Amino acid sequence: MGFGKSHKPAKGSRGQLGRGLESEDGSPSWTLVGHTLKAKYLMQVQPASILLEISRAHAGHRERRDASWCWYADEDNGDARGALPFAVDDLFRGQTARHVPMIPSIARGLQTSDLGEMWRAPIADQAQVILRLAQSWWFSKELDRHPVAQHAKDQHLDLNPIGLAQHYGIPTGYLDLSDDFDVSAFFATCRETDQGWQPAGEGTGIIYRVCLQELKADAFTHYLPLGPQSLPRPTEQGAWVTELPMCHSFEGWPGVSRLQFQHDRRVAKHFLEMFAGGSKLFPADPLADVASEILNCRELPVDLADAAIQSFASDPQGPRSDQLQPIRAEVFRHVSPINGRRLLTEERVSALLTDEAWCAHRLAEVKARGVAIRRIPVAD
Repeated sequence: MGFGKSHKPAKGSRGQLGRGLESEDGSPSWTLVGHTLKAKYLMQVQPASILLEISRAHAGHRERRDASWCWYADEDNGDARGALPFAVDDLFRGQTARHVPMIPSIARGLQTSDLGEMWRAPIADQAQVILRLAQSWWFSKELDRHPVAQHAKDQHLDLNPIGLAQHYGIPTGYLDLSDDFDVSAFFATCRETDQGWQPAGEGTGIIYRVCLQELKADAFTHYLPLGPQSLPRPTEQGAWVTELPMCHSFEGWPGVSRLQFQHDRRVAKHFLEMFAGGSKLFPADPLADVASEILNCRELPVDLADAAIQSFASDPQGPRSDQLQPIRAEVFRHVSPINGRRLLTEERVSALLTDEAWCAHRLAEVKARGVAIRRIPVAD
């Protein structure tokens, strides 16, 4: 079962992704300055200084990416369109420690590690997953009220509300990635604490790399950019998502390799300072406040809870009919039922719309090249 998606590209659609990053024998490799780190070295824990070398090898990435967005037509979604950055060869995900199995956030922290047959899971686990799904839908409703969402509609730009919910911290069936190595290095070397982001000094960190060229026709089936809309956090973090079935681990997926390294405070401070202690990656943003309120208010609209229960119940592997009432009771044991509450208030929206600098930056025309590709299914 996979429960992250709000929309996905048709299978087999992509364009030319540029240069490959494979070693001569075809095994995965990471290109550095002056040499290539082959697969056999990826199995060993490296010194953190290697991150600085990889960072230098990716200098100028953002400029290349921003100049490479191309519109595509989405024939299955009316006149909506999206865009893909064709200068992006690789995606990355950084963590201060390796977690096995690597599963989507909607399925973490549960008693069971396998939700392939959800009805077999404890009622408490099923209720937790349903609560998280309903919370992502609540965020999606609030996003619809945001000026950037209306701006996207005016330009016929198709947003991914559940992917954006994931990137703002709401648990979903998606996994966060970035096309910017430096962003992933920040998350791999720095830990969030009550005192803000701090350098990690002990233990082993990890960065995952997805080689899009290796995936060929499946690249944009499984990996979706959260751009070129102009919401602050996903823009600064070069955000992408991939949908994971709840019972599958990210490790072992085609095109995915990993690099483990020994934490070093000096290297961590380099990336911490690069992003001004994390503030550049987490700019002031009303949607971040909305996500925080959803996660911490201990309330949930009744209609969203019931819709989430029915969504899972309609799945062949979802809850059985005799489990639905106990699941609902368990959901509302953790949160209070409400009929609805607007989080992105008129006052917050008005404050954005009266800020001329904000409007000039966030509501500018989305820049991409003319329609260069059309998403079509490719036969297996």
